[in-house]
Amino acid sequence: MKDKEVSPEKVKSAVEDLNKQIRSTRCSFKYHEETNRISITVIDKDTDEVIKEIPPEKTLDMIAKAWELAGLMVDERR
Repeated sequence: MKDKEVSPEKVKSAVEDLNKQIRSTRCSFKYHEETNRISITVIDKDTDEVIKEIPPEKTLDMIAKAWELAGLMVDERR
């Protein structure tokens, strides 16, 4: 399959659209203590609606719980 070329005008238009969308959002950073990870939350400025969490907090919570359970299993085997 041959790569299709994109015109510079389309690229410029896409970049302008992205910049417009970014201006209407804000980012919040959080430190997840159980996993020692930083997460980013993208929030709509107008509605305060969470657009995206990277990584999702639920995922970090599941990782922390899995680590906790793995630790319990190791402790029980000793």
